[in-house]
Amino acid sequence: MSKELVNTTMAHLKGQLESSAKLLARAASCEVTPRDRPVRLAGYLSREATSTVLDPIEISVVLLECSGQRCLIFSFDLMIIGTELQNLIIEKLHRIGFQPDEVMLLASHTHSAPATDQACARLGIPEVEFVGEVAEATENLVRGLGRQQPAEINLEVFRGRLEHSINRRRYWPFPTFGRTYGFRLTSMSFAPNPSGPKDECATVALLRKVDDGQVLGMLWHYTCHPTAVVPDNVISADYPGVVRRALRERFGEIPCVFAQGFCGDVRPNMPASQRAGMRERLRRVIRTIASGPTFPPPSVKDWMYWSQSLAAAVCDIVEGSPARRLSPSALRTGSAQIPLGEFFAGAAPDKLLAVQLVQIGEELEIVALSAEPCVDWERILDQAVPRPAGRIRLYAGYLGALFGYLPTAAQIPEGGYEVEGFQPLFGLGGRFNPETIAPSVIKGMRRAFGDLNRSR
Repeated sequence: MSKELVNTTMAHLKGQLESSAKLLARAASCEVTPRDRPVRLAGYLSREATSTVLDPIEISVVLLECSGQRCLIFSFDLMIIGTELQNLIIEKLHRIGFQPDEVMLLASHTHSAPATDQACARLGIPEVEFVGEVAEATENLVRGLGRQQPAEINLEVFRGRLEHSINRRRYWPFPTFGRTYGFRLTSMSFAPNPSGPKDECATVALLRKVDDGQVLGMLWHYTCHPTAVVPDNVISADYPGVVRRALRERFGEIPCVFAQGFCGDVRPNMPASQRAGMRERLRRVIRTIASGPTFPPPSVKDWMYWSQSLAAAVCDIVEGSPARRLSPSALRTGSAQIPLGEFFAGAAPDKLLAVQLVQIGEELEIVALSAEPCVDWERILDQAVPRPAGRIRLYAGYLGALFGYLPTAAQIPEGGYEVEGFQPLFGLGGRFNPETIAPSVIKGMRRAFGDLNRSR
């Protein structure tokens, strides 16, 4: 072989390697709002079926590809994706060439979307027709991505603090009596706890095309229960939908993938503005004496002010300078599963604790759990599996077929809704083991990182 031919061949191979090391992206979204019939919503007991739509619910997806690796990151305006919907989606996407570890299914956890999980039927009976419609829409989105031309992208990552959430676990040192627990000398009430842990960091990652600078889509992350909508018997994406509208006013009708944080014990800090009358104040005093403190009911005005304030704050963050500008040259994924029996004893649905990772370059990663983790798990997992200096790690709950709440070892002896009260609503009946819960979850996370590192 001549020297000239060798040089030409080597240059061609080098060009192929450089091209394959570029991060490519495609993105899409679609509406899945059922507008032609009443549906049961998920999230609260004793709600009638409704067809009243406050704002649309959507699916958004980003397909990332780099160096022979690829990953679909979905966000659904749903409380829970659930086993039935997850299995349908994975089956449909497998038929068109995607493996399960290439698909990350995240729910926003809005409590104002139709039910989809049979294990949580007490919180809303799922409708087979709607589950099928969402699965079909998901497949169509991915088929549409296949017809798109992938674009080389850079990432602009913006970060800032909000002040819109509050911890909801409050110790109450006085006797109480309630329907959930009966009589107790002390309790962990479902009430504002300003000194409790929370995570007010909001992150927005813009996927910006290299060739023309246009924003192709975005991934954003915040940690707060989407339980703010008033009235509560309407179809709505809750605050993720309000933020999405505000961001689209700035960047156009782009797909907005939302990753919900570990918000198991964090909810909107939305004080009621209406002054209660004497009779209502007396009722609240009696309820507090009998059952402990709780959150005051907000009004439509309170919901609108809070959600629009949050959306404006997120927009202010992206109007500033990005914390990072990234040109990733690698994409890796990893996953692991842990049997619930390792840290929970009793009756439970046929589900596992799944851990799924997506690492974009060396600078950004998503760690997702198929549970409703309490916020202090962020600190626990950071200590157990430290992130490298300079890397941004986004913790996301509500992955796929979640089994229920994931309390910390410290919370288990305290009790409360996130430990005991939720169990009948999610099909569980038993107790968490405070000795094994942290080692089990940490083991799952380390296994997922081991799986990810094998793809290097």
